[in-house]
Amino acid sequence: MLNRGAGHLVITEEGIRAINNTLGNLVLDSGAKAALLMEKSGQMISAQGETNAFDTMSLSALITGSFNSTKAIASLLGEAEFKKMFQQGANQSIFMFALDSQDILALVFPNAITVGKIKFKVEQILDTLNAQVQAMYNSAPSSPLRASQAPAPKINDLF
Repeated sequence: MLNRGAGHLVITEEGIRAINNTLGNLVLDSGAKAALLMEKSGQMISAQGETNAFDTMSLSALITGSFNSTKAIASLLGEAEFKKMFQQGANQSIFMFALDSQDILALVFPNAITVGKIKFKVEQILDTLNAQVQAMYNSAPSSPLRASQAPAPKINDLF
């Protein structure tokens, strides 16, 4: 079930630690080079594995844009959505999956690993990852003041 009405994502220390652990284990178990979790707006939530090999921030924005365009394609074909995408290159591939929150999990992996293995490993951790992400959507900010309620500094106090 998709949670399209989810609130704001609140990154907590324990939440991000749990997600990093899940993604790190996914990378190890699947043989993928990297696992990226990005918020539906394109902001990176977590990246585990060999992330220094590529620009994860740009990749995150492009994956999110690509995933959003497939929603329009799905609609044109009479589908509610496409939850999975796969792109295969000459040396490496990427598998992308929309979580219940509509955030996106992406795995970059060498072509020596089959997409079937990647899909299987993602399915094994999917319930856990969905619960971890949803817990952060359900979290309240730790600060008693919301950003809009914080007192604005007076201009003379800044100089």
